[in-house]
Amino acid sequence: MIKFNISALLLLMSLAANAQVENSYALPDTNVLSIEFYVKGVPFSFPLVDLKAPDNSLLLEFDHLGPELMDYVYSIEHCDHNWKRSQMFEQEYLMGFTEDRIQNITIAQNTRSVYTHYTLGLPNRNMRWLLSGNYVLKVYDNTNERQLVLVRRFHVMESLWGVSAQFVPPAQVDRINSHHEIDFSVKFKNTRISNPQNDVVAYVLQNGRWDNAIGPLKPNIFRGDQLVFDYQNQVVFPAGKEWRFFDMRSFDFRGENVKIIQEQYDHFEATLLTDETRANRPYIFRKDINGYFTIDNQNANQTLLQCEYARVLFSIKQTLPFEEDDVYLFGAFTNWQIDPRFRMTHVPEAEVYALETPLKQGYYNYQYLVVNRETGAIDEEGLEGNSYQTRNNYQILLYYRPFGERYDRLLGFGGLDSTDRF
Repeated sequence: MIKFNISALLLLMSLAANAQVENSYALPDTNVLSIEFYVKGVPFSFPLVDLKAPDNSLLLEFDHLGPELMDYVYSIEHCDHNWKRSQMFEQEYLMGFTEDRIQNITIAQNTRSVYTHYTLGLPNRNMRWLLSGNYVLKVYDNTNERQLVLVRRFHVMESLWGVSAQFVPPAQVDRINSHHEIDFSVKFKNTRISNPQNDVVAYVLQNGRWDNAIGPLKPNIFRGDQLVFDYQNQVVFPAGKEWRFFDMRSFDFRGENVKIIQEQYDHFEATLLTDETRANRPYIFRKDINGYFTIDNQNANQTLLQCEYARVLFSIKQTLPFEEDDVYLFGAFTNWQIDPRFRMTHVPEAEVYALETPLKQGYYNYQYLVVNRETGAIDEEGLEGNSYQTRNNYQILLYYRPFGERYDRLLGFGGLDSTDRF
């Protein structure tokens, strides 16, 4: 285990980061943290609900660090299957207001870090969708020139089509032990499809992620009331490894994979155990939550309103820096994106890549991505490796737009768990 002093390492990280000048872009409010968006009552869920879902079926929760009471407003936009804004007017896909304020606000109690917590339920009495399809939820800071502070995708469906899916051995032999390949079919009911190749498209997602989604896919077999998507070597995902994790649900003791907890007057500091590469190493099963996180408090006699924030220090062994690649932290807490805020710094003196970031008390999954600096391409093997035994969830979305229609209806959804392979 590499030993290092946290203050010394942070200083080295700062010096290393200042030596690397890269292109950047405007970031959202960095005080908006711990963003969760899920189906009510179903933690770690894919944000998909029925067209006639009751109020508050979807929940958005987030914090704003600091003493200010913010004025947040939100809107939702209807999109096509490729996440471009649809041709529909707001009045055609929304009932009620087209913009509204977030009014469910609570203040943290007796915490070192001062913050307010915001909750929004969708749909609600002020805003309800009228059409199925893809939607984007946007939240703006109304006190700061309407700065966009967060964006989240969600799906509204009409449960008309049934989806059947199965895993098949990858057509490419060298992927059999490292990848998952999927075939699927759709049984459509009460729908007359004149031109399946033009009217229907599908997407396949791994663990709810759109960054590596496969699609749009067109059916390649039309059989009676069934559309078949039977491709060789196309609907194939690197299986990855089970997600890394750490348990920070209490600051009274060190949870799993937490090395040090230090108290400061206005926050905590948590240093995680230094990770090692898992590429080219045997698969080890450890139940995970597929990259998600949950806010939780296991301190004695404390509620979620007393959850603390900590500056969490991640590190992974790497003697020499990658010449053409960067290393990023990745998971639900990065919004499944390669985010510059989570780009790690190589610290030669400690022979690690390291990053410190504020996170709220809870249980977290994460992994490290190796990303080409010029192209943005992700190294499939990277620091994690791949193993066909890895447990992943897959989602299949079916969109329908016949000739003359102006939007993509979401008519079919199917799920598949790679544990079905065994």
